[in-house]
Amino acid sequence: MKTGLLETRGVSKRFGGLKAVDGVDLTLFSGEILGVLGPNGAGKTVFFNLVSGIYEPTEGEIFFKETRIDGYAPHAIAALGIGRTFQIVKPLKSLTVLENVLVSLGVARYGRLSRIWGPFRSARQLDAAMEVLEKVGLAPLAHRKAGLLPLGTLRRLEIARAMVVGHTLILLDESFSGLRHEEIVSLEALIRTIREREGRTIILIEHNMSVTMGLCDRIVVLDHGRKIAEGTPGEIQSNEQVIEAYLGAAGVDHAP
Repeated sequence: MKTGLLETRGVSKRFGGLKAVDGVDLTLFSGEILGVLGPNGAGKTVFFNLVSGIYEPTEGEIFFKETRIDGYAPHAIAALGIGRTFQIVKPLKSLTVLENVLVSLGVARYGRLSRIWGPFRSARQLDAAMEVLEKVGLAPLAHRKAGLLPLGTLRRLEIARAMVVGHTLILLDESFSGLRHEEIVSLEALIRTIREREGRTIILIEHNMSVTMGLCDRIVVLDHGRKIAEGTPGEIQSNEQVIEAYLGAAGVDHAP
């Protein structure tokens, strides 16, 4: 039986009386691109926050490479090889593109106080940072201040920082949001390259259905925190529960 790279078993998260994630079982296999879909408020980003250690589950368990990781601090999860982006890009605006990536390379230091004082701009680290920038097409902008960059370029910088940390698994939280069509097409190609050439496994949250259906091997759909569907893009497109979650029962009744 094939073992999952990442597994969540009955994972739930409560905020007072609100159950933002409700008993989600999910298995992600190495080399996959898995999409997480759902209407606004479905619990998608909360789910990412659980996997990346920002939140601890109220119930359930999370396993990465068969090691239970729920309860780990975010830096400890990052050190395992899980990187992520965020819906709202927040670069270190006063630093250059290269320096933003160098900061991400510091994840290996966070677990030991004694390692904090080592050099952050060694030749080895600079080479590693530039290599990542080459891969995402940002090498020519390495010395540009991050605060001066347009949104499409900032999305790529976020992915570069996630790649530095996520040498095994990358979580992309609405990385296509706000982009023009040509930027979307270019970013889709980059994500395919990250999977195919870099060997990374990817989970993405995305509201753009065309992107999700075109990129993902499988899709999981959440609604009000619960998993309501799972399958291939074709299976999800024709799933009545998914259609109802997005359109409402009335919308389904009147849909052509």
